[in-house]
Amino acid sequence: MRPYVGLIAYLASVALVWATGRDAASYLLTTVVDISVYLLITLSLNLEAGIAGIPNFGRVLTVAFGAYIAGGVVGRVALWIAGLNYDYVADNPSAVSALARGLSQPQAALLLLMGLAASALVGAALGALTSLPARRLSADYLAITLLAFGDVAYYVGLNYEPLVGGTLGVATPPIYERLFGGGAARAIGAALVSAAVAAAAYALLLRLDKSPFGRILRIHREDPELVSVLGRDPAVLRAWTMAIGGAVSAVAGLLYALYVGAVHPRGFERITFTFYPWLIMVMGGMGNSRGVVEGVFIFIVIYRLLDIYKYEVGAVVGFDPVWLGYMLFGAMAMVIILTMPRGIRPEEVKPLAAGLATARREGQGA
Repeated sequence: MRPYVGLIAYLASVALVWATGRDAASYLLTTVVDISVYLLITLSLNLEAGIAGIPNFGRVLTVAFGAYIAGGVVGRVALWIAGLNYDYVADNPSAVSALARGLSQPQAALLLLMGLAASALVGAALGALTSLPARRLSADYLAITLLAFGDVAYYVGLNYEPLVGGTLGVATPPIYERLFGGGAARAIGAALVSAAVAAAAYALLLRLDKSPFGRILRIHREDPELVSVLGRDPAVLRAWTMAIGGAVSAVAGLLYALYVGAVHPRGFERITFTFYPWLIMVMGGMGNSRGVVEGVFIFIVIYRLLDIYKYEVGAVVGFDPVWLGYMLFGAMAMVIILTMPRGIRPEEVKPLAAGLATARREGQGA
């Protein structure tokens, strides 16, 4: 029962929303997108921190730049494809309105695929770039450095207006509207696209975890110097790991921006896209992709139910339930660390000898 507590909690939350007369269909579609986005972000973090032992406290960097691709790059390409002459940032309302009329369905599909590819490439490049300090810094100093890198996206987006409009932000091109239509059709289409991308990434990262690359990453987590002894360069391993993690998380940022329909730098805060994924990973089980899934379900259930029943909860506690959310998630982190330090679904312990033998063979064959 314990490994499926997240899924059970989610199904119970859907029943609760329906039983209390709220819009269960809207809750279901919204939470599917939320679960997909946070699953992508947390899986990428789990690859880096949970499996490889890289303390990435700057996850928000690649997530934000993935969203910037949706607003700052895909929008401009959409204008070019549709043959429209607008400044996408300065004339944003007019440009988006014109795209809503002039963009065809095949063009929208092409833009979506292009956006996914571009965000993955940019995220991979940023991930590899931010891995460079790991050559000279220990884990503690690397964590602080990556934490500082996480603020780069915020200040670049906020102060460089041509990117995504600076303090005003921009609306994203109406890709989902042109693909699926408006209203409920858009929500269903966005949920299906997000869930499909998340499922593909989960299958890919799960396969990667079970591969020789995943095994040597676990050896790197325990003892980076041992990786060198086995003939591998730890810096190269870290670069590849952070490139993959950056690509996956940037795709999450793009999907999030397209669903919300706008990009604003102030929306990409450290607590939302760094602290919460860390909490989910610790809660589910570091180093275990299946545990991450459980953690995501539990987190989204609490997060969304607090939002839906905020007035009822506020009347009981006597203050704004927004602050209750911060307090609750902070308390959850402490309780989990004290009572379940390995998470709801702990990482499976693998014999070290088998892993070392595999890594040694890889080193000899390299």
